[in-house]
Amino acid sequence: MIGILCHKNERALVQEFFELFKTPWEFLIEGRNYEIVMSTLYEIPRVKARLVIIFSSKPTAFDALRGITVDSAISDRLIDFARTRLPIYGDLVSFGGQGQPLIRGGSNSEIIGKKFAEAHGQVLRVGYNLFDEIAFLLSEGQPAKYALIPTLEAHIALLRSWITDAGIPVVEIPPVPCGYNFFACLTHDVDFVSIRQHRFDHTMWGFAYRATVGSLLEFVRGRTFWNRVVRNWLAFSSLPLVYAGMLKDFWDQFEAYTVIEKDLTSTFFLIPFKNRAGEKVKSQFSNRRATRYDISEVQPQVDRLVEQGFEIGLHGIDAWQCTHKGKQELDRVVATTGQKRVGVRIHWLCFDHYSPAVLEQAGFDYDSTFGYNETIGFKGGTIQVFRPLKVARLLELPLHIQDTALFFPQRMALTDTEAWDLCEIILDNATRFGGVVTVLWHMRSLAPERLWGKFYSQLLQKLRGRGARFVKASEVVQWFRQRRSVTFEEYSIIGNTVRLRLRHEGCGSKIQFYLRVHRPIRVGSMEPNNNQGYFDFLWSGESSIEIPLD
Repeated sequence: MIGILCHKNERALVQEFFELFKTPWEFLIEGRNYEIVMSTLYEIPRVKARLVIIFSSKPTAFDALRGITVDSAISDRLIDFARTRLPIYGDLVSFGGQGQPLIRGGSNSEIIGKKFAEAHGQVLRVGYNLFDEIAFLLSEGQPAKYALIPTLEAHIALLRSWITDAGIPVVEIPPVPCGYNFFACLTHDVDFVSIRQHRFDHTMWGFAYRATVGSLLEFVRGRTFWNRVVRNWLAFSSLPLVYAGMLKDFWDQFEAYTVIEKDLTSTFFLIPFKNRAGEKVKSQFSNRRATRYDISEVQPQVDRLVEQGFEIGLHGIDAWQCTHKGKQELDRVVATTGQKRVGVRIHWLCFDHYSPAVLEQAGFDYDSTFGYNETIGFKGGTIQVFRPLKVARLLELPLHIQDTALFFPQRMALTDTEAWDLCEIILDNATRFGGVVTVLWHMRSLAPERLWGKFYSQLLQKLRGRGARFVKASEVVQWFRQRRSVTFEEYSIIGNTVRLRLRHEGCGSKIQFYLRVHRPIRVGSMEPNNNQGYFDFLWSGESSIEIPLD
């Protein structure tokens, strides 16, 4: 059991961190024995824990006792851990004086963590506040230059490694679905449903340019294939017949997605009201945010999607900044679909510090806006569904891979090969850490002038090959909600056996998770006897469990 000592204003951050690192912990109770104590305070009471970790970017009583010098002049805010460059966003200090180096800075090898041997175990002194880092990641989000680093997951892995290095086993419920390596959540923002609705406006002229001159320039630069150029020219030349209703509207791709995804299913986020650009949108072309359709005009398509098992969510306009308008938009989806619980992703990914609370008050079950427009990666540093700060129930399904970020000329404008290189980094981390990879492929991205369907199909194949379990957005949110409802009430190690007592508040619903046991570097005289250093134990909701470490 981990005992936590922290400031009162950090308690909510601690609670959320340990929903992501789902392992036995509690706020420290004086007089109770703990194998591990973590503190962000200046001074901690005398404890006999086998491992004490002090996180602070300020001098502490331990520093004075041990003659440690603290220097706030840090030249590099990246730290090295297990072949990963890990950015630190809050205050950071380096140390001089005695102690064994534990963590070093990236370029100049400044020591920002030290290890000390004590009579009862080890003390680790770390030069940043872990919970300040969590606060930044889950509210501000990482800058784009560090987007491909799963920073929060790396913090969890770092803490776990310190515990096992101290000879203490770690038991956790990993964010891994039974029988799979991670979740894959496929989503589609429906900004356009028909090119017939756009005649001689900026959307039509933009399509005309990109389908003709733009695609030819891309071919000359070696960034696309000739068959795509031909398809785009043919689509442009067919516009008169499409407008006349003599040819199918090639921007209506609802059926195409159901064919590509087959039994996988996905979530479609639809606009509630047409011709509304929304308020408080800071963009030179904010008037172009308004769409020419709304969800009531695609009722037949919605009905077919729901019948086939697909999910409908809200592509919100003003829900991110106004509770009243959020309720109106939510009611529009409920009236069209009959769903009781509705998730949301805001159009153009508009979002601010107040958005989670506004969306929760409006009545949404989850949000999936937290991601990048300009790149792909881990904005919150995590692959897990999390609860934003200052809300009680709303969960955030973070966005990781977006088609327009990869290929759009005004964004990264990558070739297929370049895009695969970045996507593989995200899939590698999902395979390593678990969690959910959320993919956004826009409605018109299968059609001319984009023609990104082949890449999407190959992405689905790669996700299958990586052992992903495909789920709709509401399903993966519910899985994480169930995981959050599990509490470790008791934890002890008796000899070579871990004893647990757990409580599940899932209202009698069937539950099945892995309990993952990370063996310590040394258990008595035994070394780990498998290459991974951990094993998984299938848990189906029993209240008391005994797990032998060998």
